Formats: sequence, C-alpha cells, structure tokens
Amino acid sequence: MNDSNDSGITYIASSEFSKYQLLAVQIQIKGPFMGDVLELAFPRWVPGSYFIREPIRFMQDISAMDSNGNEVFIERFSHNRIRVKLPEDFEEESIRIRYNLLCTQLSVRNNHLDQSHLHLMPPFTWMEVTKGISEDRINSNHKIVLAHDPSWTSESQMPVVDFDMDDLNLEFIKDGLAITKWIPEGRDEFLDGIIESNGNDTILFEVEGCSHKLKLWDAGNHDISKNNIEELVEKMKLIISEHYALFGTPNWKEYLTILHLTNGSRGGLEHLRSQTSMVPRQSLIKENVEEWRDLLSLFSHEFLHQWNVKRLRPVEFLDYDLNEEVHTDLLWWFEGLTSWLGDVLCWRSGAWNDSDWISDMKRKLERHFTGNGNQHQCLSMASYEAWIHLYRPHSHSRESPISYYLEGELALFCIDAELRKLTDGKFGLDDLMVLLWKRHGIDNSEVENQGLDWERLSEGFRELGGEYIVNYVDTLVNKKIRPPIEEAAEIYGVEVISDDKDKIKNLGWLGLVFGNNNLKIRNFQANSPCRSLMKAGDELIAIDGLRVKDNNSLKKILTGRADTTGEITISSQGKLSEVTVKIGLKPEYPTLFKGDGNNLWKDMKRSRI
Repeated sequence: MNDSNDSGITYIASSEFSKYQLLAVQIQIKGPFMGDVLELAFPRWVPGSYFIREPIRFMQDISAMDSNGNEVFIERFSHNRIRVKLPEDFEEESIRIRYNLLCTQLSVRNNHLDQSHLHLMPPFTWMEVTKGISEDRINSNHKIVLAHDPSWTSESQMPVVDFDMDDLNLEFIKDGLAITKWIPEGRDEFLDGIIESNGNDTILFEVEGCSHKLKLWDAGNHDISKNNIEELVEKMKLIISEHYALFGTPNWKEYLTILHLTNGSRGGLEHLRSQTSMVPRQSLIKENVEEWRDLLSLFSHEFLHQWNVKRLRPVEFLDYDLNEEVHTDLLWWFEGLTSWLGDVLCWRSGAWNDSDWISDMKRKLERHFTGNGNQHQCLSMASYEAWIHLYRPHSHSRESPISYYLEGELALFCIDAELRKLTDGKFGLDDLMVLLWKRHGIDNSEVENQGLDWERLSEGFRELGGEYIVNYVDTLVNKKIRPPIEEAAEIYGVEVISDDKDKIKNLGWLGLVFGNNNLKIRNFQANSPCRSLMKAGDELIAIDGLRVKDNNSLKKILTGRADTTGEITISSQGKLSEVTVKIGLKPEYPTLFKGDGNNLWKDMKRSRI
C-alpha cells in the first residue's frame, strides 16, 4: 500500500474471547493531530436497515492510551460520542482506543461471535473519527486487522492487502491467532463492509468471468450437506446470469455471499459487492419447497440491490450519515422494485418455475388482503416513516401502517402491466430500472446527476410511457388506495381468483392472528368481528364452553359456524371473561393467478439470456 494512501487509522479486532462472545477492539490513530481533542462517534444505524440501533450499547471497558502505554483521559459525551483530551504539547506518534463489544445478537444487522464463527460489520464495530485529524484522512483508506481462530478463514468484499504491522501496538492480541488484513477503498466501502470468519471452506464459482464466493455457517454448528450446496450454487448461477443479462456484466468482478443457517431466524442485508442472508436450515433442502423458494428469492433480492440501492441510490443516501436518521420517500421503489424484479429474475432464469411465482404471489396477496393499512398510509409516507414503523411492529401494524416492501411490490406489478400496455410491450419496469441506473448510478454518471428522487423517477417514466404513466404512478404511490391487482392481471391476460382448494363450506371466521405456538391475540385482520370486543394480548380459551387448544381445534370448532353467534371465553391479563361475537364467514380473497397469459405476460417472464 502506498504511504500516500495511508490515513494513519488502523481498525483492529480480535476474537480471542469468543467463548464469552466478546470482541476485543482497538482503533489506532497516528498523528499529526489538529487541536487538543480527538473525537469519535459510534454509528447509530447501518446502510440498508432504516432503524436507529445504537451499537454503542454493546460497548464496555473503553480506554485510551498513547503509544508508550500511558493512559489518556477519555470521556463520553452525547449519546454515541467520546472525546479524548490530548496532553499539552502532545508529540506522541499515536493514540490507541480500546474497548470490548458484546456480540450476542444473531441477526444479519448485528455482530455475532461465538466459538464457531464471527460475523462482523465495521459500522457496528469501530467508531468513526469526527474531529482531531484532517477530513482527508478521515475519508481516505483505512487499514483493518482481524485476529481469529487459526482454524477459521475470513472473507470480505474488501480487498485483502498485506501491509507491515511493525508500527501497530498489538500486544493485546494473544499469540497463536491467525491474522487477516484488508484495506477498504474509501469510507463508503469501509462503512458498508462485512466480514465472516469461520471454519467452513469458502465455495468459489465463476459466472461470465466474475468471481463469486459463498461462505456458509450453521448456527448450531451442524453439518451442511454438500449435495444441497451444489444444488444451491447451480441455482445461484442461473439467477446471477439473468441479472447480468439485464444489466450487463459488471465492472466489479468479485461478489461475496454469506449465508447463515438457523433454527428459524430469517433476514437479509445488502452490502457493497456482498450480502449476508439468513434462513432456517431446512431451506437448504430443495424438497422443502416453500423454504427453498424463499432462499432463492432472498439471494436474488439482495444481489439485485447491487444495482438498486448500492449504485442507483436515493439522493439522500449519496453520502451516508450514520449518526442521524436519513429519510427518503422512495423506499417503495428501492425495496418494492427489488422484491418484484428479484423474483421475476428468479422466474426468468429457471431457478423458479410458474408454480413458484404463482405460489409466492398467493402468499403475498393473502398478507395484503388481510390488512387494511392502505386506508391509513400511502407508499411514499410508509417509505418516509420506515424509521418508526417497519422495524417496530405493534398490535395495530396490520391495520394502520403498510409495508413498503409488500405494498410497493404489488403496486409495481400493476405499474409494470400498465407500462407494457401503454408501450405495446416495448418497455417494462426492468427497462426503466436499467435506464435509471445508467443515468443516475454512482458508477455511471457525473456527480450532479447521481441519485434518484421523485423528479428523476418521473422523468424516466415519462420518457418511456408518457404523462399518463407518471400520473398513474403518482396516484398509486401518494394516495391511500389498494393496488388494482385484478385490473393489472387482466392486462396480462390472466385472472386472479380465490383459491378454493381445501375450502371448508360455511367456515366461521374471527379475524384473529395469534402468536407463535399460543392462542394469544397478536393482531387483528381487516374487518375482524372481534376488533371492538378484544385487544392484543388477550388469550382465547373457549367457544361456547368448548376448550380451544390450538389453531387446529379452533378451525374444527368454527366449521359450520359462519354467521352465527358465539360466547367466547378469553383471558385478559389473567382475568377470565366472556364476550358475545357474531362469527363471520371466512373471506375469500383473489390470491391465485390463473391462465396462460398473453404476449405481454410471456414477454415479462421471458429470459433475457
């Protein structure tokens, strides 16, 4: 590494105390210093997850030393900042800040450390220097050193670079640990980096000259079937190829997928040229059709974010401020479009078949129709209020806010159909995505043209479909309405009908959603007859004196009870009471796509390879 590119900041971590789930951390900052104080701030959120998480709450035992090992006064100020007061006439070479981080939360958005692996996110690990050295040094390349179990190998999208460590004080790292070193290319890659270190071999494969890495870890340290991995890699190749067919082979030639297998937890988070995805371990068995389908969808979604979010960004995200909330009203595009197109690319590639797409859309439409948040919130506001709603669900979350993921995807399905109809099949939303990325992506355009806002998005729609499509989108995004799914399906020559498979005649309905493995009310479906009679947290005990043990017994008791009155026994905060309920008829929602479709439909799902 050329010294001219050395910021003088080295970020160090050690997994020595993995049995305690404590990550030992050091930040070493070389002089020269500006002024008599050095200030650092712990980032409060991570790119791609719009929620203030305050990783500083996991920090303990912080201290500061000069290069001779003398303790330097350090103080906390504000909610996430520290100040190091430099001694008078300070001429020492460096300041070292040390602390330990508790890494116990198993999530794609957190650090996690145990004796089998380390999942590390730089903004969840190291504080950023905000004062005391020049801004150029703050924003330039930084060195990263990780000490880990010698039986582990470490992967990151950040470039591995060998550099001399003689000027680093690493006496806190125990002998015998392996060392891996990286130098991220600038602040953006550092803040959006990811590291996975474990004892599993990295799986390497190539797609159209681009190198891909797959690093797996099982949360229970269970064996992972090689046959299942081979099948997954083949499907990943299909999906990747379909992305490349749409966007072209990228000039970034390496991509890392970290996949965590769990006992039930699920999630995904995109990073620059990498992703961490987490699924139940049974998802890796293709015979578990729904879970396998979801695994492929999740990979495709996070991979597509390389274009939609990482390169084509909201204008507000061109320069991340991870200390404060950063709002955009376009998350319905950045997440909804990624959900819609990510699944379409699974479909086009052959990783999904027609049945997969129809089944997955049926699941989404069931969620859509059993909520009524569209009456209270529009997509643009759901995007803007992500910070207070999406990651903070409550008992009314199905009734007041909406998900910009789900409702955005359904709205964009309708918009795609309308755009294809207007242009006689010449353009769809995939074409618009490519146009916007080429025109406003950070790797394709001049600084003044980078980033997406409503005006630039409207310009793209207007160019492909005229003023009508702009007004159509404006209505769906800024009005409190349901997306017209049935009308959009009609444009494609298919229909959406209710699924009468396993339908029970005259099945009673209460419109209640229960917690996992219990009959405590979690929330209410749209138009529930129980809404004004019960509240979230109440437990369903019996109906007309008949004990309700679980969902299966509830279904049997409600069979033949539609449009009748029942006496329901509930426990509310431990007190038993009875309420009289007019039991409804289980609603039938249009959730099942049926028909062969017309040319617009066939072109939408046709492979571009």
